[in-house]
Amino acid sequence: MAALPVRIVVADDSEVYRRTLCGILQKATGLQVVAEAEHGLAAVQAVEEHRPDVVLMDVSMPVLDGIEATRIIKLKFPGTRVLVLTMNADTSCSDRAYQAGACGFLSKGCGKNELFRAIKDCSPVQ
Repeated sequence: MAALPVRIVVADDSEVYRRTLCGILQKATGLQVVAEAEHGLAAVQAVEEHRPDVVLMDVSMPVLDGIEATRIIKLKFPGTRVLVLTMNADTSCSDRAYQAGACGFLSKGCGKNELFRAIKDCSPVQ
């Protein structure tokens, strides 16, 4: 029996980055992008609607930042894992992300193999 794909929401305010990331993820075996979000509030709404396994969350976004969106998602949907993927790789940012409930923290400069490994490590689907 084939394993179910890891269902993913991609939240990033940069449309170019978001679409590029979705394209990479859709080509990977075992991953399925179920929604995109351009800000933190849209990410929370996408999680409510699609119930993904993992959210790839940017930190600096309009309307609601990724840290607060992570906190809300983890309170409302504790089974959904949030992997923070950001340009802001300083320690205080990663500390805030983990305190909000993130399961991982990566720089946007990471390679796709590192990203895939982090998604697998965070995913409740094994």
